[in-house]
Amino acid sequence: MNSMRLRPVLTALGLNAVPAWGWFVGEWSAGTMLVLYWLETLIGTLFLACLIIIHRRIRPSRGHWDYHAPQGQASQTGSGRSTYLTTFLVPAVTFTAAHGIFLAALGFIAIKNNLSPEARVNVHDLLAGLIGIALFQSADFIFDLIWLRDRPFAWIEKLGQITFARVIVVHLTIIGGMAAVIFTGANRNFFGVFIFLKNLMDRIGSPKYKNTTFAQFWKQTDDQEDARVARNEKPMEASVA
Repeated sequence: MNSMRLRPVLTALGLNAVPAWGWFVGEWSAGTMLVLYWLETLIGTLFLACLIIIHRRIRPSRGHWDYHAPQGQASQTGSGRSTYLTTFLVPAVTFTAAHGIFLAALGFIAIKNNLSPEARVNVHDLLAGLIGIALFQSADFIFDLIWLRDRPFAWIEKLGQITFARVIVVHLTIIGGMAAVIFTGANRNFFGVFIFLKNLMDRIGSPKYKNTTFAQFWKQTDDQEDARVARNEKPMEASVA
């Protein structure tokens, strides 16, 4: 059990060590860093989508096919049924795609107007960082697959909430740091502050619920959530009537 609790922490540290090393030691450009962070969130989103698809095949809970979101969270499909895959993937991919377009425009403007050499992307550095990040994300994905059959729907729902929150916070934080470096000529150390904030977000968001059992999760759920969680957790076969 201790190793299961330690693994998400080590994964988060590994994922953040790669870009941190590139920035502080490898002198990677700000543009390279930004594209690398964007790719990290995209890969993480796609890996989680794969986990959701596999989980609903081996544990077809009602929440996968007729998802009830927490109070205050808008449905992505309006009226009618909404799968959890759609509820997670549509906003995550939309936000990531919009962010990618924004980054491309930002980089084009910076390079065209010669605002800063930091805006340029070094393909060699980017590939090196991408390989490192992909290795850690792939290892984390494989370990999740090993114990996926024993995970309740509540686990994968919480993982989706954490992932989407991280997508938003990381993107907005890194955009702010990048804009400061590219357009104001701020010292490279200024962007290091945003790398630290990104690391902190990963540490806060990653391990809390990832390796809890259903009984542990149930105790942490407040009374207003009990009915919703129980409904989503029911086997699909038993709920069709």
